Amino acid sequence: MEKPRVYIHRIGSSYGEYMTPRNEELLGSFAEVRSHGPVGGMVPPGDVLDFLEGASAILSLNGNGAEDITGEILEEVGSVRIAVISHYYHGNHDRARATWEGAGVEVVDVSDGNNRAVAEWTLGAAITGMYRFAEYDRALKGGEMWPPARLADQVQGKVIGLVGLGRVGRIVARYFQLFEVEILGYDAYLSGERIRAMDIEPVGLKELMEKSDIISFHLPVTDETRGLIGKGELGGIKDGALVINSARAAILDGEAFREELKTGRFRAILDVYEPEPPPLDDVLRTLDNVVMTPHVAGNTRQMRADCGRIAIEFLGDYFAAGE
Repeated sequence: MEKPRVYIHRIGSSYGEYMTPRNEELLGSFAEVRSHGPVGGMVPPGDVLDFLEGASAILSLNGNGAEDITGEILEEVGSVRIAVISHYYHGNHDRARATWEGAGVEVVDVSDGNNRAVAEWTLGAAITGMYRFAEYDRALKGGEMWPPARLADQVQGKVIGLVGLGRVGRIVARYFQLFEVEILGYDAYLSGERIRAMDIEPVGLKELMEKSDIISFHLPVTDETRGLIGKGELGGIKDGALVINSARAAILDGEAFREELKTGRFRAILDVYEPEPPPLDDVLRTLDNVVMTPHVAGNTRQMRADCGRIAIEFLGDYFAAGE
C-alpha cells in the first residue's frame, strides 16, 4: 500500500530537535516524508511547490517557514487535506492558519508538548519558590553561615490562584491537584459550571488576588487581556504571596507591578518580560524578592522532541483512521 506523503516546511537550525532520529523513524514508518530540513532562509515558491506535490498533509513543527506555503500554492497542489501544528507560534501560525484554512485545508493544533513544559516550569517555580531555593543559595554563597530554616514552606495546604484556564492553566491545575490545596480560578471565557467541573472554585479576579497564597498567570496577550492586571489588582495581592508568570508580561501593568514588588510585600518568579530581554537597568534585576529565568519555561530540548512526537502520532492516527 502506498504511503501518504507528508511535507515538512523549513524550520531552521532547531529542525533536528523536533525531528529527532526517533521521530524521523516514527514518521517514516507510515508516511513518505518530503522535507527541506534545517533550511533557514525562505524557500522559493517553485521549490515549495515541487516538495508539496502529491502531499496529503503538512507537518508544521513551528512557525518558521509557514509563510512559504501560500494559498496559491495549496490550490495548485490540490491534494493537501490537513496541516498539523506541533508547536504553535503566534504571529506566523496565526497568519498561516488563516491562509491554509482559506485554501480548504483542515488545521489542527496539537502543541501540547509546549503546554506541558510550561506547566512543569510553573510547578517547579511554585515548589522552589515556597522552599526559597534561590534566596537560600544567595545567602549561603554570600557569606551567611546558616540562614533560618523557618523561611521555607510548602505548596501543600496552600490556596492556589490560576488566572486563565486554557490549555496550560488546566494542566497546571492537574499538577497542583496532586497536593492538598484549594484551587481558585478566573477565566472570563469559561462558565462557573465548567470551572467547577475541573475541581476549581470559580472566583472574580479581585477575590483571587486577595485570597491566594500562590498566584500563577496563564493568559495570552489580546486586546482584552493587555494590562488586565492593573494597580488595583496588584495592590490586592496578600502579603507574603508568591506570584508566578510564565505567560506574557504584557497582561500586567508593568510599572504598577514593579512598584508593588519594590515594597517587598510579596515575591515573584518570572520567566517573561516586557520588553524581552529586560534592560540591564530594569529594577527587576535588582530586587531580592524576584527570581528571574530567561523565557525558558516552554523552550526546552525535551519540549521540542515531544512536540514533534505528539504531532507525528496524531498524523499516524489520522491516516490509520482512513481520513
